[in-house]
Amino acid sequence: MYQSKKEKEKFFHDLRENGYVFLRDIYSKEKINKIKESLVRMLNYIKPNDKTTDLQEKYYQVKKYNPVLKAHFYDMCAFEMEIYSAIHDPKIIDFVKSFYNTNTIFSGRPALHIHDSENERSLAPHQEIHLFSGDGLLLWSPLYDAKDDQGGLFIYKNSHKNGIYKHEQSNKQVDHKGVSPSVYNKFEKKRLEVDAGTALLIDCAVIHETVKTEKKRFARFILSERYCPLKKIPYLRKENVPIKIPYPDGEEGIEADYNTLVD
Repeated sequence: MYQSKKEKEKFFHDLRENGYVFLRDIYSKEKINKIKESLVRMLNYIKPNDKTTDLQEKYYQVKKYNPVLKAHFYDMCAFEMEIYSAIHDPKIIDFVKSFYNTNTIFSGRPALHIHDSENERSLAPHQEIHLFSGDGLLLWSPLYDAKDDQGGLFIYKNSHKNGIYKHEQSNKQVDHKGVSPSVYNKFEKKRLEVDAGTALLIDCAVIHETVKTEKKRFARFILSERYCPLKKIPYLRKENVPIKIPYPDGEEGIEADYNTLVD
């Protein structure tokens, strides 16, 4: 990943300046295959068919068979241990600890996101909010190359340098909140292409959105986590606050201004 203190500081500088950094070859092909094999076993548990061993084929088989159980599969993925261990790989955790200069990091929301060619779960421009801490880093790591017609991620350049914006409902199907077009249109949009095995770390304040999957009957599987440092955590300093900082929209009856949080 990096071989010297100088290289490490270069990674940190790029992350602060650009809002993201690529940690290449974090996951071996062997590790990725173990995750895929476990996902196939989970899907096969829903609809037994030992002849189907391809993850893409099995995913669409289950989606057609029972969409509700496919959703249950999605819910369980965050707790599967091959996925969980990959998301919390010691190399990534050590990087995050060093970046924030803390020895304590919290798991904000581990997940395996799935975006298939129907694109029902596409997310509009947003920031990663509803965290334990005012600051955080997002892990975005695909099991298949995220490029060309296999979709990927758009970021809005330098959008992390202006703090957290108010969010509004953007996709009711997945109960997702995004920032207003009047905000994200101020920034240049850039597509990031990410190879399988690469861990893309993004400042949670960076506005980003889904690049839709155009390849037919292809699902993009993304390892994801929100790493929260032991800094700017209201729940550990105030008595009558929720464990996670509310969305900055006021809808929960609690106003939250991420930009005023200090230790």
